[in-house]
Amino acid sequence: MKSTPMGALFGVLALVAILAIAQPAFAANVPVTISKGASATNGKCSDTNCFNPEKVQVSVGDTVTWTNADTVPHTATYYDGNMSDNSVGTIWDSSMIKAGGTYTSPAFTKAGDYPYFCQVHPWMTGEVDVEAAGATNQPNGSTNMTGMNNMTGNTGNQAVPEFGPVASLVLVFAIVSVVIFTAKTRGLPKL
Repeated sequence: MKSTPMGALFGVLALVAILAIAQPAFAANVPVTISKGASATNGKCSDTNCFNPEKVQVSVGDTVTWTNADTVPHTATYYDGNMSDNSVGTIWDSSMIKAGGTYTSPAFTKAGDYPYFCQVHPWMTGEVDVEAAGATNQPNGSTNMTGMNNMTGNTGNQAVPEFGPVASLVLVFAIVSVVIFTAKTRGLPKL
């Protein structure tokens, strides 16, 4: 039968599309707010009055989005804890985040601790703690009734599906292929 190779092709394309979409579908975007009045703290930051929260926990593959609720611009800039070397801004640098603006970090690819600060107000510091894939960031072992991770944790994590451009292209290619094949054979492929 002529449809067997085509059916196999569609099966392979479907598998590729599923694999391309499945991994990033569980990536989270963790929010951090640059608190209103943070610029006026003059070196007296707490856990919530500069970067709120000051420390966030994410998993490999997650991103962090900073939202500036203050009335002046700020940055969220990586540094390795030593501002006198060349590490400043090497992993991410938001540049100026205007009042009401946001910045989303690149996806974190390695577990570890990533300190950051505001270049305009260097006493404003924070940290992104990246856990290895599969680690949970539940507060004090909190689980819901099914034993699943609460997904809100103490950092406000939310599971946000992310579909990369490759997955979209594969999906479009598969749909166009099905349409062309159906038009030529006047029927759906039989697997």
